[in-house]
Amino acid sequence: MTGRLTADAMISMVRAARADPRWSNDYNFLTVMTQARLADVSADATAGLVRDLAELDTPRADGKRKRAAVVCSDELATALLVFYEYTSKADRKTLERYFTSESEARAWLAEID
Repeated sequence: MTGRLTADAMISMVRAARADPRWSNDYNFLTVMTQARLADVSADATAGLVRDLAELDTPRADGKRKRAAVVCSDELATALLVFYEYTSKADRKTLERYFTSESEARAWLAEID
């Protein structure tokens, strides 16, 4: 994802991925936001995004937690995403981490549980 993002655009991307016939709920996944600007995402929109993502957060067939890595180069956006990571991780079936480096994100996704 790149450019000016909205909460609706982000949840639409997640829904489109899940609607793809090749989607598997057992996948770990990587989202890369290049030059993404999240400044227009309001607190209310963020709360809605969190609620929508929680509704889509389903467990893997084997009971293990999926991993979702998000790479974001915008420092302010990354700070907000990390705040979300720490406030929601106990409630989620997917373990989410936020990175500024794609290589670090890929290495984390490759780790064995």
